[in-house]
Amino acid sequence: MRALNFALAFIPLFTPAALGGRLPGPSYPAPRDISSDSSLVASSWKNVTTTLDKTLSGGGIGDVASALLKNTTFSMGMFSLHDEDAQSLQYHHTALSNLNGTYGTKKVDSDTIYRIASISKLITTYAGMVELHEKDWNTPLTDIYPALKEFVKKTAVDFDAVQDIEWDKIAVGDIASHIGGIPRLGLPISSDFLIRSLVDPTLLDTWGLPPLNETDIIAQYPCLQSLGSESLKCSIEEYVQGIASNLPRYQPAASPLYSDSGFFLLGGALANLTGMSMDDLYRKGIFEPLGLKNTLSSPPSDPKDIARTVIATDLASDLRDLPITTPSGGIYSTINDLSKIGASILNSTLLPAEKTRRWMKPVSFTGDLHYALGRPWEIYRYEHKESGVVTNIYTKLGDSGSYAGLLVLVPDFDIGFTILGASNGLVHTQAIQMVADLLTNSLMPALMTQARHEALVNLAGTYAAKDADLNTTLTISVPSAFKSAPGLVITEWISNGTDIKNQLAAALIDLVPQIPAPAPSPNLVRLVPTISDIVATGQIAFQMETVNPTGPIAGHLFTKMYGAGDWVSTIDQLVYHDIPIDEFVFHVDKKTGKAHTVTPSAYNVELKRKS
Repeated sequence: MRALNFALAFIPLFTPAALGGRLPGPSYPAPRDISSDSSLVASSWKNVTTTLDKTLSGGGIGDVASALLKNTTFSMGMFSLHDEDAQSLQYHHTALSNLNGTYGTKKVDSDTIYRIASISKLITTYAGMVELHEKDWNTPLTDIYPALKEFVKKTAVDFDAVQDIEWDKIAVGDIASHIGGIPRLGLPISSDFLIRSLVDPTLLDTWGLPPLNETDIIAQYPCLQSLGSESLKCSIEEYVQGIASNLPRYQPAASPLYSDSGFFLLGGALANLTGMSMDDLYRKGIFEPLGLKNTLSSPPSDPKDIARTVIATDLASDLRDLPITTPSGGIYSTINDLSKIGASILNSTLLPAEKTRRWMKPVSFTGDLHYALGRPWEIYRYEHKESGVVTNIYTKLGDSGSYAGLLVLVPDFDIGFTILGASNGLVHTQAIQMVADLLTNSLMPALMTQARHEALVNLAGTYAAKDADLNTTLTISVPSAFKSAPGLVITEWISNGTDIKNQLAAALIDLVPQIPAPAPSPNLVRLVPTISDIVATGQIAFQMETVNPTGPIAGHLFTKMYGAGDWVSTIDQLVYHDIPIDEFVFHVDKKTGKAHTVTPSAYNVELKRKS
């Protein structure tokens, strides 16, 4: 008893200022039916493809969009962890006028090979995630490249933060996240005015730039000597020698700055740390384990592969081999193979699940509230208009030469989609992004509605204790109105003869300081999934969150925080014997997701579904 009194004395000290609002993550279990005729997701996909058909015919969403799409060859496809037939949701357009008449495919499909441009960065990082130890990502670049170590040593005495890159402060993980602060590209691969002036000597005068000593430049940049060759046969060490003395754009880890050079260096670092060539690393770490038959870490050379490849300009340009650039943008693949890669990430096929979860997080923010940056994820924050729920979309865009593409993952719904395109003009990226917007704006509401519909079928109903003498009943429903906050609603809960539905709602709502305080109501709380272990044990754990049932919470930046942060407030505040009172574990069929029992964790009673 003395120990209990001692513990009670500390309750005020350890009860934080309570907050309320949406928990991050899904509102319902991920939908299982993506592709059937009755699926809202399949219907939304069909709406998009109908719009594309109309636009390509000169109608649809306008003349500009029509011109963009008509001049772009593209393929797109969807995938899901729970519906293998989701891959049947595809769309292909072949812009014959923009394809090489002699080489390459004349009709695109799901096994057509495209250069995937900067989606290569994601695959390079993925290979590193598979093969490296976590500590390796903290390795300074000076431990990898002698030229960088020598530069740091040479500038140590008179170091100038504005003039000298702190290569010893930049880790392997920094360049994989675009926060190394180093230039986007270095000579001779960049569109530097110096390179452009070789074609147009008047350019320097036009911009008022001073002349440079050609001998000094060639001495600094060994790779310049191979600029005119068909293949840039300089090594990563030679490239590093050239960029070692470049000016910093930011200090290390200060701000994101997209850097292709960083991924050239990342490729060399991965090869150094693993003792494998990048070709072997891709093959051993990604391609072979996933059975990727049409993904190449060098341009297609077999005539059969070239015949299946989109050639939008000419062979020399579209199949140019620049080995040190492969980790940044030189991989070739198909929408089928990219779907396998995306599904393997969502499913943690090659990585431990906890490693995947750590990987799929922001590393830094951008100047826009809707975008964040990961390793090297480009993270889009989609807000559902009616409810204000935020869904994080993990993407990687590719845009290089004739090619553009997107790999998109939506972990909250266990789905993704891929788009690959090519054109002999400069419009392919805008076309791909436009298609991605069409898909996102159609799919996201459909996914939420489909998930809600399946939750109604699989989880809603009345559950009762097997022992009638316990007099314990729980009834779960799902909001029917589209504008309602998503999640499960408890419409009845009697435990040992005591009606605690309103009591629990009131206790949670009391933890949320609001002026004026809302009247306690079960309509102000929702159950949302927090741990899904269906494959292994057939269980899904749900926690309660407080919500504004009619839409996003109003308020200013700081005052709104109390109404938008259950992660730091109501969750895990009401506990009994260290078990959350507001946690419910559903036991479901592993194949269908249909619940047969639910256990309110703190009450230690299994309730069987009656209806």
